Amino acid sequence: MKNNEIDLYILEPDDMFRKIIYRTLNDIELEVRINIHTYSDGFDFMDNVIDVKNFSIYIINDVLPKKNGLEVALHIRKFDDKSIIYFMTRSETEEDMLYALNLGIDNYFVKPFNLKLFQSIIKNRIIRGGGI
Repeated sequence: MKNNEIDLYILEPDDMFRKIIYRTLNDIELEVRINIHTYSDGFDFMDNVIDVKNFSIYIINDVLPKKNGLEVALHIRKFDDKSIIYFMTRSETEEDMLYALNLGIDNYFVKPFNLKLFQSIIKNRIIRGGGI
C-alpha cells in the first residue's frame, strides 16, 4: 500500500514514557506525512479508533488501564488486518509471546529497549510497508 501518509498509534499509560516514544517517532524524517496519535488507556483508544484510512503502526503497552493490550489488538484486527502491531512489554516468557503472536501481534519490544534501535525499526517498517 503506497500512500503519502501513515498513522502511528502509541498506547502507553506512563505519561513520561509516552512523550519519549512520541518524540522518538516524531524525529523520523521521511518523505511521507507521519500522523502520531497517543492514548493512555485501551478504552479511550477503542472508543475513538474504529477504522483507519492509512497504513498504520500500533505500538501498544501490553498492560493498559481499562482495556489491556490484547483486547486492544483484537479490536484492531477487526477493522485492520494489514497494519503492524508491536507490543511493548516487560514479559520475556515464550508462552506470553506466542500467545500474543497467535492473536495478531507482529512483534515485541521488551522493556527497557534502546530508543535509537526502536526508531530505526519503525522507520524501516514505514519504508517497507507504509508509504514511500
